[in-house]
Amino acid sequence: MTDVPPAGLHRHRAWVVVAASLLVEFFGIGFGFFALVASYPSFEALGWDRTTVVASSSIMILVIAVLSPFVGAWMDRHSIRALFVAGGLVMAVGHAILGVASTPAVFFLGAAVLGLGMSGVTILPNQVLISRWFTSRLGLANGIVSAGTVLGGALSTMVVTLATEAWGRRAAFLLLAACVGIVPPLVALLLVRDRPSDLGLEPYEEADDARLAVERAAASRGAPSSPSLRDAVRDPVFGWLTAGILLATVPCYTSNKHLILYLHDLGLDATRAASVKSMFILFAGVGRLAAGLLADRFPRASVLLGVQLLAAVGFPLVFLMPWWPAVVAYVVLFGLAYGGIMPMMPIMVVEGFGLAALGTVLGVVKTGYDLGAASAPLAAAWVHDRTGSYRWVFLANGLCAWAAVACGTVLRSRLRERLPAGAVPGGANRG
Repeated sequence: MTDVPPAGLHRHRAWVVVAASLLVEFFGIGFGFFALVASYPSFEALGWDRTTVVASSSIMILVIAVLSPFVGAWMDRHSIRALFVAGGLVMAVGHAILGVASTPAVFFLGAAVLGLGMSGVTILPNQVLISRWFTSRLGLANGIVSAGTVLGGALSTMVVTLATEAWGRRAAFLLLAACVGIVPPLVALLLVRDRPSDLGLEPYEEADDARLAVERAAASRGAPSSPSLRDAVRDPVFGWLTAGILLATVPCYTSNKHLILYLHDLGLDATRAASVKSMFILFAGVGRLAAGLLADRFPRASVLLGVQLLAAVGFPLVFLMPWWPAVVAYVVLFGLAYGGIMPMMPIMVVEGFGLAALGTVLGVVKTGYDLGAASAPLAAAWVHDRTGSYRWVFLANGLCAWAAVACGTVLRSRLRERLPAGAVPGGANRG
């Protein structure tokens, strides 16, 4: 790079890519994951048990999990723009199938097609895209984009609930299909470019980001400059990071998929339960942005550990519901923690392994995340159908949250050992 970059925040095409990626996640993921969850009561009204209803999300996430390593490897060689276009169109087909589903088989087919489409617009391609465009402010950029997911989820939760009550399930899902089939493909074609070099640009960087040379030197000593997947998997950092992310995901996705149903069990009507879920999602959006900002300023492994600790402290408040102070505290504390996990995943992969094989490594790490997201809600539904209660489910989820804290503690120690003498952990010099 021959020109000295400006100091502090400044204009750069990378911020346009952030806005585009945010819109893709807002409509693609926000109107995928959260919309299906918000529609659960409509499918329970067909007489299906809770395990059948929740299995739809598990199927959707399992499809994403299976495809994540392949999508990650594919992105290291091919176009992310094409994924956005194809993903949005396939998602629209999935929503249309869900709108007309009247049997579990068709319901599961719609969920699988929805997952297939979401593999192209989900968090993985967006995080790889942003990591290519930013050298400085990677945390802020990832936090902004990740917030799009939960903000879209907050809106879609109310859209599905209100549209279903007004016009019926079929019309509600056709509305979702139009949103995801139009916006992500259009945004990808008009605004997204795979790499800065496609426009003759360098990644976004700031002159006052003095830690970059130290971080690059630390990374080059601690891990291969272009790690293969085998190199990454053998690294203890990979194991502790993946385990911590998976364990933290268990209570997050149990809450995500079951909160509305649990509130219904406690006596809240559909609109009040949906409003609580929407507020939970909004605080998750704040958590995603906050985690990104903190990761630019403080040691990143410490930020991840802080998020995991907040989840472990906040989740047990679920036992005090429907007492409204507990509901509010849960929405705020656990909502912030739920939001903070996602943006930290690509940031920590870059911290531990660099950019050379980001798609491949992140794709495998995200598979652990997705497996937790797919299995935890389904297990919770199975236990609920047999016991009539979430008590044992929530106890197990709380233990997983504290196990994630243990993994985060070891991960932070491992990354500190990797640093050369005199270096500081990533993010510590900003400000």
